[in-house]
Amino acid sequence: MNLRFNCKHVHIGDSTYIKEPIVPITLIGKDSIALNFTAILDTGSPFILIPKEIADELKLEYDTKNTKNAKSYSGSSFATSLSYVTIKIQKRNEKIQIRCKCAVQLSKTKSHENIIIGSSFFEHFRVLFDYPNNKFEIKD
Repeated sequence: MNLRFNCKHVHIGDSTYIKEPIVPITLIGKDSIALNFTAILDTGSPFILIPKEIADELKLEYDTKNTKNAKSYSGSSFATSLSYVTIKIQKRNEKIQIRCKCAVQLSKTKSHENIIIGSSFFEHFRVLFDYPNNKFEIKD
C-alpha cells in the first residue's frame, strides 16, 4: 500500500517558503476514542509527540512520575512520559493503521502546531521524500 501526498508550502518570511511533509491523521486511544489532526513527519524525532491535553482526551495511560527529558528543535527541554497510541493515516480507500510508542509532552507550553510523527512510526514503513517534485510517499 502506498500513500502519496504533496508537501505543504509554509511561508516563513519575506519571499521564503519551506516544504513540510504534513499528513492528516487519526489518533485512536482507549475505548476507540478517535481524534483527527494534522501531523508533520519528522525523521529527527524518536517518537510520536502528543501534547498532554490530547493524550488525556484519548485516555492514554502514562506515568507522570516516570518522565524523560526531551529537547525541541530549538534546544529547549521539556518533560515527557512514554505511552502507546494507534495512528491511522488514510487517503481515499487506502489506509495504514498501527500502534506505536509515543511521548506525551507534559508541559502546557505549545512548541509546535502539528502532532509530530517520528521514528517509532517510521520503523514500520518505508518513507520516500521527493522534495524536488514536492511529494512524499509512505509505503507499507
